[in-house]
Amino acid sequence: MTEKVLELGCGRKKRPGAFGVDVLADSDADLVHDLDVFPWPLGDSAWDRILAFDVLEHVQHFVGCVEEIWRIGRPGAIVEASGPFMSSVNYFSDPTHRRAFTSRTFDYFIEGRPFFHYGYSHARFRLRSCTYDRDQLARRRGLRRAWLALKNRHKAIYEQRLAFVFPVQTVFFELEVVK
Repeated sequence: MTEKVLELGCGRKKRPGAFGVDVLADSDADLVHDLDVFPWPLGDSAWDRILAFDVLEHVQHFVGCVEEIWRIGRPGAIVEASGPFMSSVNYFSDPTHRRAFTSRTFDYFIEGRPFFHYGYSHARFRLRSCTYDRDQLARRRGLRRAWLALKNRHKAIYEQRLAFVFPVQTVFFELEVVK
């Protein structure tokens, strides 16, 4: 069985085999749609994997978009998402960014996490991983790799005390849809 992959904000570099959604008509999108318009014209529990790389920082209604991701993902679907870290120059340099990410960005949707008890949403996910600068980790060597690995191991200390002294660029999440 072929995995059904949805790529939100696919731009002009849609991944092979994915169904792309983007607001820009001149993108590689199979569906041109504004993610801030709900509900999305996609079926319930229809996708096995949902990719949202560098797109959720642009939406106005973050909670609504996450709820739509939950709605269209089948139970157990994998969601891969990324966004600019709070101390990244990339966050501050793009005027279309509405928010930055931290390791706790999805806590409202993950049972047992610090913000879950507020109950802002019915959408539920399981956190599989959260990694800073995932793509750079494989390329770095020596002290630079060790320092990045240390940041990833001690996220709370890093985010509270060192994030603006030793910034990372991007935070990556792998979540699982829970229904």
